[in-house]
Amino acid sequence: MPRLGNKDGFAIPVAILVIGVLSISIAAGFSLVISERRGVDDQKAQVSAFVLAEEGLQTFFVKRDSLGFTSKPPGLSEGPIRIYFTGGYADVELDRIRAPVGTLSGLYVVRSKGTQTQGAVGTTPAGVRTVAQYASWDGADINVEAGWTAITGIQKNGSSGSFLGVDGCGDSAAVAGVAVPVVPGFNRPATADSTAYLGQTVNAAAAAVEVDWAGLVAGTAITPNIVMPGGILPNWSDTTYYPTVYYSGNLSTMAPYNGGRGILIVSGDMGGNGATFTWKGIVLVGGDVVGNGTNSVQGAVISALNAKLGQTVPINTANGTKTYQYNSCEVAKALRGMGALVPLQNTWVDNWVEY
Repeated sequence: MPRLGNKDGFAIPVAILVIGVLSISIAAGFSLVISERRGVDDQKAQVSAFVLAEEGLQTFFVKRDSLGFTSKPPGLSEGPIRIYFTGGYADVELDRIRAPVGTLSGLYVVRSKGTQTQGAVGTTPAGVRTVAQYASWDGADINVEAGWTAITGIQKNGSSGSFLGVDGCGDSAAVAGVAVPVVPGFNRPATADSTAYLGQTVNAAAAAVEVDWAGLVAGTAITPNIVMPGGILPNWSDTTYYPTVYYSGNLSTMAPYNGGRGILIVSGDMGGNGATFTWKGIVLVGGDVVGNGTNSVQGAVISALNAKLGQTVPINTANGTKTYQYNSCEVAKALRGMGALVPLQNTWVDNWVEY
């Protein structure tokens, strides 16, 4: 019979095989852990970048002026500007899609690209995410009752001239040519295309006019671009410039304002010197208006607003040739400088394509 015996060299190969299998298993385990961690890190980086992008977008809407963009409404483009946050930054940029036309607001898109700079592991690329939202420039609003709203009534001397509520822009519905209280009223209704009554008395008319006159006079309602006297008026050659001009006191020297645009706020009386005066936009007067000379306003006029403060204001006077006409486009242009960039609902996206 054959004799059984030990065979040399069997144990070592088996041991090597076992060690190899264990090494491969351990290596596979480490690789799986690293892949899982890499996936988690990538997701975390994307979330962090998304938060940074969204934070940059909202910061731009809220703090656009303090970021250095003061044009009202915005121009063709703004930025890009880099806004730093904890853990990274956002590059924000605005582009105009449609310029303002008439009473139609301008349309814009704001993009924010968030980049993570902290928290990356090893050679993992920084997380980057872009979000965007469409926005419009919404101007302030004013309730226009008529081409000329006179809280203390209008005394028209002479039959020439016109007070028109039909929209000179042809964009919006007509308003009244003049709006006055029943007493003292408007003595020449034939010069107006229509007349609206704000109430029986001056006090009723003052209550019906929805203008924060106290805030305008105190300077808390708006911040004017130009304060007169003492400020510097433009030469009105730039037909796109619609500033807000505040005049403290009685304004009788009308020549520097002839051909002007924007919002003209006069805390006292206005007119009386016979100079030619034309204006496009809004004219707000605390006292009475004495319209001597050739006057033409396209937009809206509201006078005798000091009656809202309990003051006694004389009846407004219009002498000679006058044209006061409601113009919705000029009103809208005047109010754009007091507007804000407003995000449009249901226009936010997080898949904005960049090249």
